[in-house]
Amino acid sequence: MPSALAIGIDLGGTNIKGGLCDAAGRLVAQRAVPTEGEHGPDHVIGRMASMARDLLAAAGGQSVRVLGVGAPGPISHARGVIFRAPNLPQWINIPLRDRLSDALPGLVVVLENDANAAAYGEFVAGAGADVEDMAMLTLGTGVGGGVVVAGRLVRGAFDNAGEIGHMIIEPAGRPCPCGQRGCLERYASANAIAERTAEAIAGGARSTLAARVSSGERITSADVLAAARAGDTLAAQVWDSACRYLALAVVNIQHLYNPQLVVFSGGLIQAGAEHLLVPIQRHFDLLRWKIAPDAPRLALATLGTDAGVIGAAALARETLPG
Repeated sequence: MPSALAIGIDLGGTNIKGGLCDAAGRLVAQRAVPTEGEHGPDHVIGRMASMARDLLAAAGGQSVRVLGVGAPGPISHARGVIFRAPNLPQWINIPLRDRLSDALPGLVVVLENDANAAAYGEFVAGAGADVEDMAMLTLGTGVGGGVVVAGRLVRGAFDNAGEIGHMIIEPAGRPCPCGQRGCLERYASANAIAERTAEAIAGGARSTLAARVSSGERITSADVLAAARAGDTLAAQVWDSACRYLALAVVNIQHLYNPQLVVFSGGLIQAGAEHLLVPIQRHFDLLRWKIAPDAPRLALATLGTDAGVIGAAALARETLPG
């Protein structure tokens, strides 16, 4: 892999994060600014370009030839276009790659889905650094994903491979904003865990969270986990159900890609191995087939919020010759 430094930028609805990365995926400089998405795409693209120039200056004269951007999707990697960006409502069919290329002459710009970029970051410099085949599930407000096979990110014919959160795990199940029903993220994301608990309470289920829900207070997945750990039966059932759905997704991933490793990232991993990995592993061991010894190892991500920046930079660097 070429030794030149590369810039990675992670575009989020709240913040833009950027970094200057070396060939080993180490961050040698970092920046972060508010996205200010309410001011529209032109304003945000200007902020991204300004951050890139700042990172170029931080390189101190070392060669920087590429910029990778991880952005919420769906996107087209091949065309460099964001079709729609969650939490950035004015972003419809925005040619981000070309806009940044025009603003930053001399830099090759690569656009990637943010979950793919984060997965690739964990692959090159985090939990997956010792494997060649890996899948990652990002557990936050939704469920994102990314898949690496034989060291290469899987994008698919339409640049939408790895949308693990929209794997259907309950036919005719809960409606999803994507237009499908029964998607994984409607059962196992942070938002879904809180929503399912509140719905059960509204339907008459007993819970220590009932007074808060009845008063109109919004509960979170962290509240549900805390209640479960304190002995709340409903909260424990919802949390365990989410872990079972995640295990079911791992079984399907196992048979589709046969990875050595499945990594979990995002806000839900704050629950820790005991309360997330252990129950997922327990359900996975019950659900998976037993006719071949090909079960992937399960692990928590190690790079935190840096994964998207590192992955975007690493994917951009792959466009360099040599």
